[in-house]
This record gives sequence, C-alpha cells and structure tokens, in this order.
Amino acid sequence: MKRAYFLKALFIISLVLSALIGEAQPPGGRPPGGGRFPGGRPPMGDRNREWNQNQGNTPVKPKKRVREGDTFIVAGVLRDADNGDLLPFVNVAVLDSVDATFVKGGISNMDGRFEINDVPQGSFILRVSAIGYQNFSLPFNVTNNTDLGTLRISQGVTSLNEVTVTAEKPLYAMDGEKLVYNVSEDPSIQTGTTEDALQNAPGVEVDVEGNITLRGVSSVEIWVNDKPSKLTEENLKTYLQTLPANAIARIETITNPSAKYATDAEAVINIVTSAHIKSNQFVSFGVNGSNQPFVSPWASYMWKKEKLSINLFASGRYSNRRNKSDQWAYQRRDADLPKEFDTIYSSTVSQNDTSLNRSANLFMNLNYEIDSMSDLSVDAGGFYSSNLNDMKRKQSQTYFYLDSVPSYSEIFNDSTLSDSKTSSWFGNFGADYTKKFDESGHNLRIGLNSRINNNSSEQYYNRMYDVYTDLDEHRLMLSDSRNFGVSLDARYNRPYSEEGELSYGLRADYQEDDNKYRRFNDTTGTLVDDLRTYHYLGAESSVSADVNWTQRWGGFTLSTGLGAGTDRIHYQYLSVMSFADDSTLYFLSMRPSIHLTYRTEDMHNLKLNYSMRMSHPQEYQISTFRRYGENNYSMGNPNGLKDSYTHSIEAGWQKFFERFGNIGLEAYGRWSTNEVSSLTDAEYDDYLERIISYSIPYNMGTSWRYGTSLNMTYRPSGFFNVRLYANLYNYGYRMEYDRNGVHKIDGNDKWSWSVRVNAWAKIFNQYQLTMSANYNSPTIGLMSERKARYYLNMGVRSDFFNRRMSVFVNVQDIFNWGAKIGSGSTNTNPYYLTDNTNKMMNSRYISAGVTFRFGKLELERNAKEGDSETGDSLQE
Repeated sequence: MKRAYFLKALFIISLVLSALIGEAQPPGGRPPGGGRFPGGRPPMGDRNREWNQNQGNTPVKPKKRVREGDTFIVAGVLRDADNGDLLPFVNVAVLDSVDATFVKGGISNMDGRFEINDVPQGSFILRVSAIGYQNFSLPFNVTNNTDLGTLRISQGVTSLNEVTVTAEKPLYAMDGEKLVYNVSEDPSIQTGTTEDALQNAPGVEVDVEGNITLRGVSSVEIWVNDKPSKLTEENLKTYLQTLPANAIARIETITNPSAKYATDAEAVINIVTSAHIKSNQFVSFGVNGSNQPFVSPWASYMWKKEKLSINLFASGRYSNRRNKSDQWAYQRRDADLPKEFDTIYSSTVSQNDTSLNRSANLFMNLNYEIDSMSDLSVDAGGFYSSNLNDMKRKQSQTYFYLDSVPSYSEIFNDSTLSDSKTSSWFGNFGADYTKKFDESGHNLRIGLNSRINNNSSEQYYNRMYDVYTDLDEHRLMLSDSRNFGVSLDARYNRPYSEEGELSYGLRADYQEDDNKYRRFNDTTGTLVDDLRTYHYLGAESSVSADVNWTQRWGGFTLSTGLGAGTDRIHYQYLSVMSFADDSTLYFLSMRPSIHLTYRTEDMHNLKLNYSMRMSHPQEYQISTFRRYGENNYSMGNPNGLKDSYTHSIEAGWQKFFERFGNIGLEAYGRWSTNEVSSLTDAEYDDYLERIISYSIPYNMGTSWRYGTSLNMTYRPSGFFNVRLYANLYNYGYRMEYDRNGVHKIDGNDKWSWSVRVNAWAKIFNQYQLTMSANYNSPTIGLMSERKARYYLNMGVRSDFFNRRMSVFVNVQDIFNWGAKIGSGSTNTNPYYLTDNTNKMMNSRYISAGVTFRFGKLELERNAKEGDSETGDSLQE
C-alpha cells in the first residue's frame, strides 16, 4: 500500500513538472476540452463514434476530412491477463508494420493508461514490453484518433515477486574489472535511445547537455565496440541521441582501467552494439550558450554508406567570465618557548579577474571497412584559441623586524594591473587498423597518433606602491611554446577458450618541448629580466608493454595484468643565472593488478580488486632550476626524489533488482609510499630582496586513504531513476623533511565525507528532467586543507518533430553558492600559513542550447547479438 502511494506521488510530481513546460495532462491521460483532441474532448455519448473501440481492426469514418500530414493519438489501457491489475510504468511502442521501424513510444500512467501522440496515418504494430511479462504485439491501423481499448498482458517466465532471473544473460553483472549492463535483456528501455540506456548503466550520469560522467568522474573515455570512438563531443552526443537502444547489446563501465585500455582517462565506458550501421547520413547544427555570457555555435556531418564513413565537425566559442579571490598569509618562525611562533611577515590580497575567450575547432574522421574482418580509421583535427585576460589586485604587506632594537614593523600597500593576450593552436593526426581473426574476440589493433601545438602570450604588468614609489614595477612578459609528440600502440587479444583469453599490449611514445620565456623590466622590451628569462628544451621517450589474463569458472571471473615500461627524459634549462640545469633521467615502472568477481543467479555481485601503481617524478620536480613568478618561485628537490608506490585494494558487494534498481557497499584502502607532493614555505630571497613564498616537492613518508561508500539506485522503470552516492573516508599522512638544516617530522589525518544525489526522468517520451546535488566536506592534503564544496543544478531537455530538434535549459548552482561562499584552500604549514577563497561571480547561470538534426540512420542486425537479419531504420 505504501508503495502504491509512493508511485502515485511520483506520477503527480511528474505531471506538475510537465505542466511547467506546457505539456501537462490530468491523471488518466485524457486531455481536457480544448486540449490535443481537435475541437476539445468529445462528449461521452460521442466517444464511441469518435474513437475506434474494437482493437483498431475496423477504422471508423472520421467526422472531418483527414489531410495528408495529419497526426493522431493512439490510446489504450494495460491490464494483467491473470488478475486484471492495472499495469503502470510500462513501455509501449508504435512500430511500422512493414519493417518494424520505431515510430513513436510512450509509458502507461498510474491507471495503466497510455497515450501516444503524433502518430501518422498508416498500418502499425503496437509492441508492449514489461519486465516479468511476455512481449505483446498487436497490428492496427490509424486513420483518426484511435483507442485500442483494454489490452491484457500475460505474465512471462520471470517472477517479480521472487528475485529469480531465467534469462540467458543477467541484466547487470560484474566481469573482472567491468560492470556490464546487458541492454538487450532490458525490455523497459528498448523504445528509448542509447543515451537513455546510458542513464540506466550503474554509475553513469548524462546531464541535459549530454555530458557524461561515471561515478562523478568527468574524465571518461567513450569506446564503441571495444575501441576508442574518436568522436568529437557534439558528434558523440548526436550518435548517442539517435542510435536506438534496441541496437545496443551491452554497456560496460570500467572505473579503474587496467593497462589493457592504454588510456590516461580515469574511467572507460564501452558501448557494444548488436546492430551494424548500414547507412547513415546526418546533418546536425545548433548553438549552446549561457548568461555568463557564453555562446558556442557548431555544425556536424556524419555520412556512411556500406564500407565508408565520414564524420566532420566544426564549432566556435565565445565566453566572458569573472572571478574574485581573497587571500591572507603569515610567515612565522620558532619563538623562544617550545611550540610557540613569532610572526615576521603578513599580507592580505584581493584580486579580480576577467577572462574573454574566442576559439574555433575543426575535426574529421574517415573509417573504411576493408572487408568484414578488418577496417582502417583516419582522423585529423585542429583547434585555435585566443584569450584576453584582465587582472586587478590590491595587496597590503607588513614586515615585522623583531631582531631590531627596538623592534618595529613596516607596511607596504600596492595596486597591480595586468593585461595579457594568449593565442594557441593545436593539430592532431591519427590512424588505426583493426584486424579480426574470428568473431569470438581474436583480433589485432594498431594505432598511430601525432600531435603538435603552439602557444604564445604577451602580458603587460604594472605594480604601483602607495608610498614607496621607487619600488614600482613595470614589466613585459613574452612566452612562446612549441610541442610535438607521436605515439604508436598495438593490442593483440587472443581467446584460448570460451571462458578465457589473453591480451598483449605494446606502446611507444616520443615528445619534444621547446619553450621560451622572456621577461623585461619595462613595457617596451628593452631591459631584460635575467632572473625570469629562460629557454626550456625537453625530450621524453618511453616504451611500455603489458599482458592481461582473464579466466571464468561459472560465476567466478579472474582477471590479472602486469604492465612495465621505461622512460628517458632529457631536459635543458638555458639561462644566464647560476641555477641553469642540464640533465638526463632514466626510470622504470611497473603496474600489476588482479580483479576477482563472483556473480550469483539471483544477481548478487561480489568483487575483490588489488592494483599497484609505480610512478616516477617529473623533470620539474627534480630539476634545481628556479622558476620565478612575481612573488614566488618553484624548483625541484635538490636532494632528488624516489619512485612512489601506490597500493589500492577494493572489496565490494552489489545487489541488482529487476524493478527496484540496485544497492551496493564498498570498502577500499589506498596506501602510498614516497608519494611526491609539494610543500609551500616562505623565506627572504636574495635576488628579489624581500620575503617570498617558494614551493619544493618532497617524498612523503606514508599517506593513506581508507573508507567505505554506499551507492543506491531506485529505478522503477527504464525512464526514471534516482541515485544516491555517499562516501566516508579517512585521509592522512606522515612525512619527514629538512628545513633550514633541521630534520622535521609532520603528520595529520582527517575524516571527510561526501554525498551526491542525481535524479533523471523521461516523461511522455519527450521531456528529460535532471537534478544534481553535491556536497564535499573539507579535506586535507600535505600541510593544506581544502574547503567544503557544494552545488545544486537542475535542467530539462525536450525533443521535438521526431527528434529533428532538441532544446535544453540548465540552471547551474541554483543558490549561487559559488559566488556567495566560494571555495578555496588553506595552507597549514606552521611556518607559512595561508588562506585563499575563490569566488566565481557568475557561478549561478542559465545555460541553454538548441540542436537541429536531419538525416537517416539505417541499421543491419548482427546475427550474433540480434534477433533477426532484417534492417531497421530511424529517420530524423
């Protein structure tokens, strides 16, 4: 009974939300007078004459002439064939009677009633899909508004009262490091799109703008059929929003990719299709914008015919953003009494920044299927960006001369104005060759990628003191950076049985850097600032290999992997200063991992994972060259740094339910030794002749992070879900370092927590509503603490004209917390205390976008995954 009230409440809420966007209808799905029926709702005595009540097999003569292009409403009521219960939240699809093409779809309401709008004249098949019931099909004709009456659906082989699944594949399952969502086994999503299916994959979130995250991580790489998609952001959105969900076999999510995936992303989503795109021609264009302001027009073209496919994309962008930050800092020294400190320097800073950006992007991808077992892909692209930045800052500094007799203090107030202009361009070219030896996963993939970019900037800097005008600074800063890189990778997968496979990978990388930094102590470029002028030359080459083994025994899956590599880094810091540096470094690295999962027939999933990552310090963390800024410098550790090791272990339990959703608990721990992190301190600098801050990396003795997380999804249907993620963890460290010749030991730990709630609903098969709320409590780092962060976002997206047009509206940071409260960090080094608060003045903003699509997508079912060899098509 409580559940029935809850479902009714959810339905009423959805009606209220839809009413706000002008498409509401009363419970029962019957439109009021003046609604979507021509001439309003007919009287009860006329309903049987206006509607066809006999299953749609004998069309009635309409009262007025039906014109070509008119569309109508198809309605009916769904009941359980055994007990007569009404069936709410059931997916209903209208398919073309000739080729089973998807035409329109809808969902039954709390009273089991459905209405499908905008159905044209013709002959169709009504398909009803419900978990725990047999698929129901009914041929019918449409010449006017059509009522199919009461449809009785028979129960199937899956019992909803018991959590017993007799399907060949479970809906959700863990397989080694992959969490698999078998889309083909989910009848509740078959009338949707691939984007709708992604919303039902555990941990995956898609906002109204089409941006994808996995467990809150935005660094996600999208793969299609076991290889990177290489689609641009907007092309990927078009692909996901137009490819029907019934063309998808499964979606695999990997939150901690092993060396097998050869990616720098924090997560991978692999979409495996059950249908081959036979032909495809889409032209899409649109514009996205916000009141920050920000505007981005774009256009894309996707074409495929048999073996050849072409993807083209072009976009532009304009944005103007403002930020404000406030900071205070204290430098202290040991006092005469133990654990006491004397302040010798303090400062307060208030700064406002304005950034104006203009950019353009062009991308092309060609894919040619050499034969049914091999294909070649080529991609190229370019990017240009121009930025104008304006900075205004006020600072007050106080120096305390405690050793003087008598002691005294001195205050320096100054104002700084800075204008800078930056332009950059980027180009890339890549090619991939894939060879399949059979259809069981035996394949070879070889990829070549190259990239080149250039960045140049000029900055005019003026710092003026209120009293000590002889200290005024006027500078010109010029930078010019050029970078080139190329990589070659190969992946060979070889199943040795139906239950096991081996995977081998090899990768080689090379990168060159040529960066020039010129500084002048005037704005005309005459007086060279030798302290801040230098030329950096760098070259890095690396070779890595990995082997991965996967074996399955019934519900058990064991995956192990081992990656190893070697790096060579040569760098030169060319400068007239005495701390110029020229060195060559060599490093070895290893990355073992093991993943064990177990799956039961009633959809309990257990996992146990271990991985070790060995990483080496970067050149800037080792080089003794000092990189000076305005009031600070950074340098590498003069005593060198050791390789760091991070051990990670996870143990988790997930329980999936056919109708409810899922619930999961996870315990995890991470232990790091020799982790490299920078320590910020302050000292009197002989070159600048004042107290400044400096940053030097150290090997921390030990750091750890252990905790537990809860994730829960409520999913009563394939088009509505609410997700909760909660995390409680302890982070701490213990480090040893030398300061001014004195050996220091420092340590700290702190319990932190975070919670995130996401809700997504698709109503009337047209409107998508999203809500996202997030809170992160304060967290600590090496002698630092990050302040709490929180936000609340809401958005809506709707498709019109058979998805030829999509519109979204999103409100970011509804309560404007980013501007009122902001975020920031605190440096807790007892000798150099700082507090920084950043506020984004336009943190709350409304973003909106419109997309137009024209074209046709024709699918050809694969015999292995699909139910038939016939083709489906989706017209836009």
